[in-house]
Amino acid sequence: MRFKDKVVIVTGATSGIGAVTAEMFAEEGAKVILTGRNRERGEKAADRIHRKGNPEAEFMYCDATKLEDVRKLRKAVGDKYGKTDVLFNNAGIFVTSDLENLDLEDWNRSIDTNLNSVLYMTKCFLDLLRPCRGNIINNASVSGLDSFTSGTKTYMYGASKAAMIKFSKLCALNFAKEVRVNVICPGIIDTEIYSNRDFSRFLGGIPMGYIAKPEQVAEVVLFLASERASYITGTVIPVDGGMSLT
Repeated sequence: MRFKDKVVIVTGATSGIGAVTAEMFAEEGAKVILTGRNRERGEKAADRIHRKGNPEAEFMYCDATKLEDVRKLRKAVGDKYGKTDVLFNNAGIFVTSDLENLDLEDWNRSIDTNLNSVLYMTKCFLDLLRPCRGNIINNASVSGLDSFTSGTKTYMYGASKAAMIKFSKLCALNFAKEVRVNVICPGIIDTEIYSNRDFSRFLGGIPMGYIAKPEQVAEVVLFLASERASYITGTVIPVDGGMSLT
């Protein structure tokens, strides 16, 4: 098992990519802490892992946009495990608007969730990551890539994800001898984030011609966290079926 006895934290783990990634880490032997703001869904996600025969998973409530919550989580993880081997900063929201009607409350909420949460988690958990030469994987988006400017109303999402990518690269540079930091940039993934389940409207912009499942993104996260990626840091990997090429 690639992650036997490794301590893995997944933010935004109550659904979608986060929940699937947490399950896959657990299947590989990790001790997984699922975090999020929805306690009921978080407990159910942890229970699903338990029912698959993987007892080393638990949900810990944390609103990663609140520094005090993150500090409490850091203390709980430090007291119980004394280390963090992998931090997957996955929490995010997708809010769109044209510029004329853009609500500043939505803007601040997007920055808090997609960027500030990554800052808080990284800052608070760095001392638990350093001793075990840990890994940080940040979940951005193709919307944050310079090469991708589609989406006429993605001001908030694209700007916050682009800032996350820059922050991640600076962390990778400054912590290179102690902690690896990498970024994934998913394209259109079949998750609950899309209330409109008609994905056919996206297919014309995806060269591979289909919508990915969360498991395909999670596989990249596990690779980056593994020893197979031991010489990789500061990289940004689109997981998008070629979408960022169009």
